[in-house]
Amino acid sequence: MNNPILRVHGLRKHFEVGHPRKRLNAIDDVALDLFPGETLAVVGESGSGKSTLARCIVRLIEPSAGEIEIDGRSITRLGSAGLARVYRHIQLVFQDPNSSLNPRMTVRQTIEEPLQLQLKMGRRQRAARSRELVAMVGLTDEHLGRHPHQLSGGQRQRVGIARALATEPRVVILDEPTSSLDVSVRGQILELLQHLQETLNLAYLFITHDLQVVRRVSHRVAVMYLGGIVEQGRTEDVFADPIHPYTRALLSAAPTAQWGVTRQRFRLAGEIPSPIDLPDACRLAGRCPLAESPCHQAKPTLVPVGSHRAVACPPALTLRQSLVG
Repeated sequence: MNNPILRVHGLRKHFEVGHPRKRLNAIDDVALDLFPGETLAVVGESGSGKSTLARCIVRLIEPSAGEIEIDGRSITRLGSAGLARVYRHIQLVFQDPNSSLNPRMTVRQTIEEPLQLQLKMGRRQRAARSRELVAMVGLTDEHLGRHPHQLSGGQRQRVGIARALATEPRVVILDEPTSSLDVSVRGQILELLQHLQETLNLAYLFITHDLQVVRRVSHRVAVMYLGGIVEQGRTEDVFADPIHPYTRALLSAAPTAQWGVTRQRFRLAGEIPSPIDLPDACRLAGRCPLAESPCHQAKPTLVPVGSHRAVACPPALTLRQSLVG
């Protein structure tokens, strides 16, 4: 297998909230690998830490601890000059193209800015590259002179994708790239992203809460709950046989596409607890029907299940082993 193009290990992000002794644990000991040409989906409810994870990886938010490596090189402690060189290889596409695009800049200016700042291209090179990029994302030369307010939502997101691809990155982090779009446009953008991945051998870290999108586009999936990853595995394996109680609850709550078909619900008790000053124990223990005494005393770690799976829940793994045995 290829070496990972992106590796995250022990990543943490804490925010001070009001009182100096209180902290909001947004990201807690996250580890993941992303390989060339694959899509790793990070899924979880709102507030699970998905978007914070994306911003920490590209250092838009400074991590509290941990290591981030791009192609084997740590970027965790790079200064602004070093990061400027790194950003050529890793780019972020934001959720809302309305807020991520400068309303005063034309499409041409938006796309050419990284070409000038990062690649130091001359005017003719930038003009040729911008035409190539808009064609790549399904737009035309006519769009180059328009401002964001003159474009549809789908067209604005295409511009955001074109800008992200301008420097020929190897990793693209997609933070809910279709959630603000109409249903009909979402499919078009997903098809575009898949086509670009196949053509350019891009690695995608796909942040989303939409399980149908996860099933459609991802090779592997990491499930997050209250800042930590509770289950990782190949997408088909996780959807066919979820192990962690949170994964089971999440998948069982998703609507089915077949009329009249229902699935058995796996329900969790109560509400998601506050992420402020969480105890050093399983974050799901107070809601989980499988919780045992040790779950309230220590935080479980991800344990390998076979060669392509990892789960952070001893009771679920014990139950699974007894059923298989």
